[in-house]
Formats: sequence, structure tokens, C-alpha cells
Amino acid sequence: MVHHDFSEEFARLLDVERQEAEFFLRRFSSAMVAELLAVRKLSLKGLGSFTVAHFPAAKKSRASTVVYTPPGNRLTFTTRMTGSDDTSRLAISRLSMSPEEAERFGGALAALFRRAVQEQREICLNGMGRFTLEQGAWLFFPERTLEELLNREYQDLQEVVLPPRGRMQKKLLYLVPLLVCLIIVLLFTFRHGMAPKPVASLSVVQQPLAIAKVAVHAESPTAVVRRDSLMVQNSIAPPAERPIAVVRRDSALVQKPITPPAEMAEANGSLVLAPESYTVVLITLSKAESVHKEVVRLRSEKVIAFVWPAEVKGIKYYRLITGSFSSHHAATERIGQMAQTTAKGAYIQHITKRVVLHGEKGL
Repeated sequence: MVHHDFSEEFARLLDVERQEAEFFLRRFSSAMVAELLAVRKLSLKGLGSFTVAHFPAAKKSRASTVVYTPPGNRLTFTTRMTGSDDTSRLAISRLSMSPEEAERFGGALAALFRRAVQEQREICLNGMGRFTLEQGAWLFFPERTLEELLNREYQDLQEVVLPPRGRMQKKLLYLVPLLVCLIIVLLFTFRHGMAPKPVASLSVVQQPLAIAKVAVHAESPTAVVRRDSLMVQNSIAPPAERPIAVVRRDSALVQKPITPPAEMAEANGSLVLAPESYTVVLITLSKAESVHKEVVRLRSEKVIAFVWPAEVKGIKYYRLITGSFSSHHAATERIGQMAQTTAKGAYIQHITKRVVLHGEKGL
């Protein structure tokens, strides 16, 4: 969350309302995250430079163990500019601003960052992390969600701790004789246990068994329901395909499929975003004629996208989004499941009010 005084100062520099200034800061923070995921480096005038460093897997030998550390990516920050300023470029490509608006936005943001560093004030950017002064140095602490996104391909890898090779060989010297003795005992027991044993004869009277004839379907099981003294076979869909609701009607059980809300939204070609939920913004476009092309491309990658139009200061742009999630973590997992080309510029958007979207009909 952006500090109140920080957003107030940015609003004065841009000559806009505080809510609009916070909106631009949140969108620019998401653009920074998308840029780091795609390009792995970023430079901002007045603040510093970011670089995503890769650390390969490593093997460390200690006194009693050997530790294998998995590979990983780590975000580093320095107050020195290591490249050209990326602020205006991000404002144009990811915030759909005009060159004049992007230049004004970049100048205000650089002045805001520079003044905060000089006055040693803490800066918090949602989705990125926290900039603060500790022990006389200006440090950056990234958010946990950003670190998870940077290491999404290594999330399931853990450190492996093994004893030294010499110690394992000594254990095998004791283990092999024990296994041989165990095999000999098992063979001896099995051989002497094969002798025939007398079995008492039991007379069993079988009771007649009434079997109801049930039709078998090759695709789904069937249930037999009694209705008006007749046997009626109703197909039951497996639980993994569609839940079933059982309704009593005229002393009979009737099975009716329940359509989940997500399927209803997909069937109607619409998506409902509830307040305090999250969605994944795949790409932001400034031209309406480009929307159809991107929707077709996303569908070819099996991603269902919806058009979310917006307008800021008379400039209209279109966001292509996918999914409605109850938590930020669930939206992060969805980005990790996407293809690399799709997740390249994706970021997470917090929903504050109810929104209904209708695919390309939202143009």
C-alpha cells in the first residue's frame, strides 16, 4: 500500500486527485513487476536500478553432511543508475499514455523518488516492496509474492541434505550381511510353511439372492430409481464432471445437474468480478482494433480473455483479463500456470467494486 503523504505529494505534482494518483502508482508498480519478469532489469530516475540475478544449483560439503542447494533468482537493487531511464517507456507501453503524458508522469515520479530519498522517508509500492533507510544505507526489501513470481519455475525444489559418501559406504558394509540373513530366514520359513494342513469340512447352505437387473453404460454408471412401481434408469455423471442435485418430485427422486458459477459465466460469455477479489490482467491495449487479434491469440493458448475497458483523462484503453480469484495468492498461481509468452506482461489487479464483463462485446 502507498503511504498517504506519498500519494498526496504525487497528486500535487501531477495536479490530480489523490485517488487518481494512487491509481497511477499502483498501475506503475504492476508495470515494474511485469518488466522485471520479462526483461529482468529496470532503471528508474531518482530511485535506482533493479537486476534479477540467477544463482545456479550448488553443492556444499560440511563436516557431517553434503547440502545440495536448488537454483534460484534473486532481485538486487542499487541506488546507481546502470542504464537509461525506463519510466517514460513503461508509461507508454504498459500504461497506454501518450509521449507527452509519459514525459510529465516520469518527471513527477523522479522528483517524488528523489525527494523521498533525500528526506530519508520510507517508500512502499504495492506488488514491488519497501524502500527504507537502515543502518545508514538505502535498502530495498521485495514482497514475498514478487520473489515467488521470480522463482515460479523453482518453487517445488528444496535443499537436499545427504551424509558424506564415506559414511554411506560404512553403513552399507553392515547393511548387506543383515539383508542376506533376512533373506535366508524368509526362505526357510516359506519352505517349511508349504506343508499341507488338514481343513475342516464346512457345509454351507447358500441362500437365494435376488439380483436387480441393471443396465451398464460404457461411458457413465447408471442409477435405478423406482417411480410408479417401474424401474427407471437414470445416467449419473461422475463427480469430477458435474455435481448432481437430487430433488424429490411426486414421491420420486429426480437427478438434476448443477451448473457451477464459473461454467455459467463461460456459457453466457461473461465474467463477474466481485468486490475484494482479484483478476489477472494479461495485456493492456490502446486501440480497439487490436483487441480481437489478441483474444484469438490467447484462445489459441487455451486462455479465455475478457475485455475490461477503462478511460483516464479522456484516454480510452482496453485491458484483457482472465479469471476471478478470491486471493492474491490464487491469482499468482494462475500466472505461474500460464505459458511464458502469455505470462510475460501479466499482472494482478485488485477489484474494489462489482464489474460485469462480456468478452469482445465490451468494446
